[in-house]
Parts: sequence; structure tokens; C-alpha cells
Amino acid sequence: MFTIENQITGKIFRTDGDSAILEDALIHGLNFPYGCQKGFCGKCKATIIEGEVGYKGDVPNGITPEEVADGMALLCQCYAKSDVALAVNELDSVADIEVRTLPCKVQSIERLNHDVVQIFLKIPHAESLQYLAGQYIDLIHPDFEPRAFSIASAPSNDGLIELHVRLVEGGKFTHFIFNQLQEKSLLQLEGPKGDFFFREDSKKPVILMAGGTGFAPIKSIVEHAISTQLNRTLYIYWGVRDEVDLYMDLPMQWANENDNIHFVPVLSQPNKDWQGRAGFVHKSILADFEDLTGYEVYACGSPDMVKSAAKSFVEQGMIKDNFFSDAFVFAFTGKK
Repeated sequence: MFTIENQITGKIFRTDGDSAILEDALIHGLNFPYGCQKGFCGKCKATIIEGEVGYKGDVPNGITPEEVADGMALLCQCYAKSDVALAVNELDSVADIEVRTLPCKVQSIERLNHDVVQIFLKIPHAESLQYLAGQYIDLIHPDFEPRAFSIASAPSNDGLIELHVRLVEGGKFTHFIFNQLQEKSLLQLEGPKGDFFFREDSKKPVILMAGGTGFAPIKSIVEHAISTQLNRTLYIYWGVRDEVDLYMDLPMQWANENDNIHFVPVLSQPNKDWQGRAGFVHKSILADFEDLTGYEVYACGSPDMVKSAAKSFVEQGMIKDNFFSDAFVFAFTGKK
């Protein structure tokens, strides 16, 4: 095993030398920049300060002989042959990530319940989409206006983008997706977009509040936290109308398998057999946390839900800068 250290940030991870340095960096949760991941675009160039790296085959076209002579390497293609110290500017905000328009193919589409479908979009092998957990894309079809959907999959380099699409009454695009879209259909996506993303450097415990398919970006955040072995405590609250609207069993699975993850489902219109929480999801959070001062809150759902939550959470001690939402930006008073 070899140790890789980014001397700009001080972050360290280990590699067995069998995978490209970029691949292992992403697995360990480091936001190294990248583009094509095929050695063509050069976006993953880094300076090798100490140690030795090599390529399987010829040096890729994305780096010049002069750059190699100056100690640079393409992290998507090079492999560690010893401990390595390198210098690369990691992405620490959405401003660092390029918004791209890419073709994509529907790899699979599956109904999760009566009004939600799960779609996996495959990006061409020579392309990739870099994003932060929590961001969204615009899905593009020539017959409809582009529609925004949160990315449900954790950031990875496998070329697959997961979406959860709810059938909206009167929504032409969602009706098409739910009833007519077929596997192998060709679409386009534009993204990533949005300033809603997981702040990984914080040490604060996290409350994740989802309403309906607002669960999608929460899923991205939680799976990213699990894959990077982040040990912060995560409290997941998922509010829906009835039990059938809890369209995935993953939250309970996460809670059963991880001591730092807790899950509370909340039904606003439960049937008589429901034994769990009922009412508005943000009120369950208020009941469980007398003082929200030391918490970060990520809220995903309808604007009304997010607005009500923000106002009441501030009144219960939440610092407004610790509240993140994918609904819309609005003003509210509270602690700075």
C-alpha cells in the first residue's frame, strides 16, 4: 500500500497501486478535479512533488512531454509506484465545477410506487459528470421544456446518474417519463447545478429533512457520507403523506447498519394502522431537538415545507448559516 498526500490541503489517502490515483482519491471523498477520465482533456493534471507514478502503456495525449518533464501527471491515468506527495487544487465549492451539457441514455427505469419512478441515466463512456452530493441536473428532451431533478446517486465516476421522478398532475414531461419513456431512449442533461451540497469539512451533527422525492438529494448525501466513512451523526427525517409514499427502504437499512445514522419517518395522512410519527415533518424535528444551535440542517422538499421549517428552527436556536435548502432562497431573521 502507498500513501498519497495532497500537500495543498494536507489530506492523505492510501492506494494499492492497482487503481488510478484519481479513482482512489474520489473513493476516499477527495474532490479532485476531472473531466473525461480518459486522458484526453487534461483537467486532472497535478504536480508530483515527491515519489514515482507510472502509466499502463504510453503517456496519454492530455499531457505534453514538457509537462511530464516538469513533474506533472494525469491523475485519471497514472498509478502510484511509491508513496506520493502531489499538489492539486481540490474543488471546495460549486463555483469550481464546470456545468456541462452531455448526451445520456436511459439505462433503466423502474416504478418504485404508484407515482415515483427511478431512472438511471448512462453518460457516454468517454465522458463524465463531476458533482457534489445534493446538486441537481436539468433533463432535456426536444419535445418539452427542460426540467430540474435532484441527483439521487452519490458522486462517483461510474457514469451513472440516478433520478427519482414523481408524477405531477398536469406535468407533461413527468407524464411522459412515467408512462412513455423507454430504456435506451436518448436524452440530454445539463449540470451540475445548485448551491445545495453537503459541507463535508464541518464537524457538526446533521439533520436531513426530506419531503416526498426530496429524499433524492438526501440519498446522495447519505450514501456519500457512508462511502467516505464520515462519522458525523446523521438524523434523517422523511415526511410523506401515507406509508406507501416511503418508496425506498434504504433509510431504515442505513440506520440498522450504521451507529451514527438515525431514521424517523413521518406521515401527514397516516392510516389507522400506522404506529409511528404523524403530522408535519419539521414539527417532529422540533419535538426531538430542544436546542438546534449546534446542528446543520439540510432541507429538501416543497417551498412551503422549507420555509416553515426555517422559521421555526431559527426560533429554536438554529443558526441561519447552518441551514441549507434546495427549494428557494428567502430572507428570515435569526442568529448570524
